[in-house]
Amino acid sequence: MVDPMNKPHSFTKIIPLFSLLALLAVMLTGCTQVSPSQPAQQAPVTAVQSDNNHITIGFHGGPGMDTLVELEITITDSSGKSVTQSRGSRLATTPIRTDSTTTFTGPFAGNDHVVVTGYFTDGSHRTVLDTVL
Repeated sequence: MVDPMNKPHSFTKIIPLFSLLALLAVMLTGCTQVSPSQPAQQAPVTAVQSDNNHITIGFHGGPGMDTLVELEITITDSSGKSVTQSRGSRLATTPIRTDSTTTFTGPFAGNDHVVVTGYFTDGSHRTVLDTVL
């Protein structure tokens, strides 16, 4: 006769399996907690609406942005009116200065769509910001 006190429970075989699966999940997804020694990085390009009349676009630099020579900024207000302004020039060889800003003044009440395209010294371009304020 089997002593019920010494009989292994069926879940004792499953616990190591779940532990292994949990460890594997953490390894595959990586750690999501930011290390205190690494400061949070700011986006290379930001858009801030301080009030209903002003939107400020900031260029803060970052990885892959050291050859940026032009920012083409288009803001479409809630009525559908668009305004486009460039900072820098795609013909330039000197990159845009980091921590620079461009401020737009206009009637920006409601949802305003901001699209910023970056142009680089190698002739490439890409959207670096696409947001609604």
